[in-house]
Amino acid sequence: MKRRIIKQGHNTLTMTLPSEWVKKLNIKPGDELEVNESSGSLIIGGKQNGKHKSTVIDITGFSVPMLWRFFQSAYREGYNEIKLIYDPNKVGYEDAYNYYASQFEYSRMGEKPIKKPVLDMIGGLVNRFIGLEIIDHGENYCTIREMGELTSKEFDNSLRRIFLLILELFDKIISLIEKNKIGDISICKTLHAMDTNIDRFIDYCCRINSKINDSSFQKNKPVMFSTLFLLELLSDEFKYIGNHLAKSKKNVDEILDFAKTIKEHFEMYYHLFYKFNREMAIKFGENDFKIYNDHFKWKESGNKDSNSIRGHLMQISKFVFCLMELRIEMEY
Repeated sequence: MKRRIIKQGHNTLTMTLPSEWVKKLNIKPGDELEVNESSGSLIIGGKQNGKHKSTVIDITGFSVPMLWRFFQSAYREGYNEIKLIYDPNKVGYEDAYNYYASQFEYSRMGEKPIKKPVLDMIGGLVNRFIGLEIIDHGENYCTIREMGELTSKEFDNSLRRIFLLILELFDKIISLIEKNKIGDISICKTLHAMDTNIDRFIDYCCRINSKINDSSFQKNKPVMFSTLFLLELLSDEFKYIGNHLAKSKKNVDEILDFAKTIKEHFEMYYHLFYKFNREMAIKFGENDFKIYNDHFKWKESGNKDSNSIRGHLMQISKFVFCLMELRIEMEY
């Protein structure tokens, strides 16, 4: 659609807003709207969080992974209220919060998954997502609602938090390798809990990215969503590293220097994300090439866990490279 520019007064230019858009968002005289500049465009955002969105999900017959997918999708899409319908006759539910770790990794290390009552299972699920609370429940349903409002400042703060938490994961595995902390299921649990916390903030950023439009990092929503998705995949690699450390019976210090190198590579991307410059981008490219060269020259050791951990670190470097591609795209 096109709008004609109208001159008012000596130096003021105005234009009208589309009437259908105004009615849809219930915009009234005196309301404040966010206006952001993006290259040669102006992005006008409507009143934030004005529309209440609710949905109903019938989880009867769902596996825990399917429940996760439905609930996470509704959360990321910005629904304010989610009502879960369930079978009141079903007695025990698998733990939703630690499902993958408890069903697979922990069980391989000797722990048996524990069944829970439905409200305990849902409570664990809801606690995984920032800003939600259970407000009501009955014989066969549970209602979850958003508490508080979302803002662009929360998006920016949460995104920064994701980067810092990933750096903490790097520091954790480096410390474990340096101190030869291996062969203990608590390693797996610690790294899994740290990764889950990152996932919480990633989902929260996805939710805000869907609902509001006034963050400096939201001028290109698809690129930002892809960035969050890759950060989630990157942090998942630390869980797999934790599994190998927890199961290893041999020292894995031969990969210590490589772990430090990959951390430095991620730090370089992190700084470029917030303060992009051409010289550092060139250095990043050179560093990425060196990592690949060194990796393919490296001969596998007799320790299978060392080889596997190095492979996961290499996968992290690939994700970092993809993240850098997305960051460069943000410049255009």
